[in-house]
Amino acid sequence: MSKKKIAALLITIGLLAAVFYEINWRELIDTFRDFNFKNIWLIVPMYVLTLYARGIRWKALLLNNPKYSSLHLGEVFTVGSMLNIFLPARAGDVYRAYYLGSVKGEKKMKVFGSIILERTLDGISVFLMLLLAILFYCKQDWILHIAYGIGALFFGSLVVFYIVFKFNKIDAICEYFIRLVLKLPDRFSHRLSALIEKLSSHTKSFMEGFEVLDYWNYWLLACITSLVVWGIEAYVAYLIVDSFSLGLGFAAGLFVLSLISFSTMIPSTSVFLGPYQVAYIMALGIFGIEKSTALAVSTVHQTLLMLMLTVIGGWFLLKFNISMKDIKNAEESEEKAEKEKLSV
Repeated sequence: MSKKKIAALLITIGLLAAVFYEINWRELIDTFRDFNFKNIWLIVPMYVLTLYARGIRWKALLLNNPKYSSLHLGEVFTVGSMLNIFLPARAGDVYRAYYLGSVKGEKKMKVFGSIILERTLDGISVFLMLLLAILFYCKQDWILHIAYGIGALFFGSLVVFYIVFKFNKIDAICEYFIRLVLKLPDRFSHRLSALIEKLSSHTKSFMEGFEVLDYWNYWLLACITSLVVWGIEAYVAYLIVDSFSLGLGFAAGLFVLSLISFSTMIPSTSVFLGPYQVAYIMALGIFGIEKSTALAVSTVHQTLLMLMLTVIGGWFLLKFNISMKDIKNAEESEEKAEKEKLSV
């Protein structure tokens, strides 16, 4: 087992120990019994709508290229999200880049660049929702510090991406390092210069995924769609919480969605076990909800989303007829080809 997996396992165990410490089991069971299925008829179609809306946003990030359809991009996103639940290291995002690059003849690093930009937009959108909830409901110092830190991270990332894209100096940097390695013995310089050129090529392809930053109309559409998507997801979170008759308003949905979304950034085992529950307990704790009750609500929420993504994403995965094994084999083939080039 790798060090990363061991660290993720230890974090999961530690967080779950904190979650179940002095838990009120009777209250936990009673809360499960209180769940009312009255909102399911609205929760399912609204959540499915967000998957299609994400396809619209992804197409905008890809400059509305006619070779992509919003529906297909939404399907690819759904499969990637499903894989992210069960596989470590955001393997679903790798799948999205590989699959779309393969079926559309697109540079995989370019597609991956658009996915990174998409994730940055997600972070900014959720940060704005969290800030809105704080300003109108809760101004506790700890939640404000979390919000400001998250905002600085994602806005800062967007600024860095824009500067790197706008003042593209990749070729100049590459040439500088090649000049340096050429001063080394021939047995080292040849391979190192080839490696630098390879990194330069991948980096330039990756930055092509940020071309939308030069087109304000597509960028604006992507930003608006992102806010709509997360607004709907916040309402879905509210509907799930409301199904337990806790008497909480829409602000609860904003806090819940914001904190559980950012909790997925914490290393953990599959299905985000541990961080998800802690984030939910913190979110509902703002409203005075006991830990046992919050744990029950979080379990139902997470189970519903996992079921929807697994069923829908699994169907599309079978439809695409491509597996993670295919991706691994393709990556190994590409690495082998690169090694052969370097050895020439």
